[in-house]
Amino acid sequence: MRILLFALIASTLAFGQSLDELNGKYGAAVSETFTVRTGIGVRVRNGPNGRIAEMLIFPMHADSLIQSRSMTFSHEIAKNVLDELLPASRRGKFVIGGFVDAFCMPEDDCAGSSEDYENISIFYNSSAKPGQLCYVDVRFKK
Repeated sequence: MRILLFALIASTLAFGQSLDELNGKYGAAVSETFTVRTGIGVRVRNGPNGRIAEMLIFPMHADSLIQSRSMTFSHEIAKNVLDELLPASRRGKFVIGGFVDAFCMPEDDCAGSSEDYENISIFYNSSAKPGQLCYVDVRFKK
């Protein structure tokens, strides 16, 4: 039993890489993921100036990186998370809202709605389930 445990630990140490090793080998990460609520994550992508350029709010499993279109969350939860991450004062003046009825191959999964503000644009990707979203994409303009 001790040999099996030793072999398991040794293989983990031999094959696993730390974040420092990955940073040293490939450079700084282009995005990071944070848990903002139980089951809800936000992935942020930095722009060339080092500031956040994009945020993706999505349902997530704590034990897997795989995203599935069957995982959804309510529009109300999305609004609450958005209000926490980007209060109205940081969004700037509301410019226009609209609907997106696009056909994307292979699953026809690009429909949703959008809100355009002075400082950001928000896209709500609708699920086939009424009132549910697959993700929310926020892009910073400045």
